[in-house]
Amino acid sequence: MLALAAVVACASTQVTSTWRDPAIGPVQFRKVVGIALSADGTLRRVAEDEFVRSVGPTLGVAGYAIVPDEELSDREKVRARVQAAGVDGAVVFRLAAVETQERWVPPTTYGNAWGYWGFAAPMVMEPGYMTTDRTAVVETNVYNVADARLVWAARSETLNPRNAQALIDDVVRVVIAKLREEKLLPPAP
Repeated sequence: MLALAAVVACASTQVTSTWRDPAIGPVQFRKVVGIALSADGTLRRVAEDEFVRSVGPTLGVAGYAIVPDEELSDREKVRARVQAAGVDGAVVFRLAAVETQERWVPPTTYGNAWGYWGFAAPMVMEPGYMTTDRTAVVETNVYNVADARLVWAARSETLNPRNAQALIDDVVRVVIAKLREEKLLPPAP
């Protein structure tokens, strides 16, 4: 979520792993705060606003509306503010890593249709090339506010996000769908 504005290409987000506390029975939150842990206050607000837009304003609250930026690193102040806000769940997003990997894209020959008849055949080809893929890894943890217990955790990966906004939109959309599938959030209205 932080500094991916320069990444260009088509993004695809997948939840690659999840965990749910087996000792906790069925839980469905009635009011949740979305908190994006980011040193960039603007990206934090963009992510938290997208969270509220995705779950709906009757269910979601943006973390910045409860916890000011300057208190985000103070665990006790965050706990007090979140508990005082009357939410029963907290969904916390954190950019865990940006991984890069180079790969070879083999040449492509546009042929057939009889080989483009003679002289043009050699010109209808894309040479092979190297490209760098970037994968943004986001960790999402969901807590029960009453006892601060971790209820659910996920790791998502987004391949080649176009920019920070695209990454945020994709991650929030995929994670919210997974939370609804797990029945931690009510179905979409």
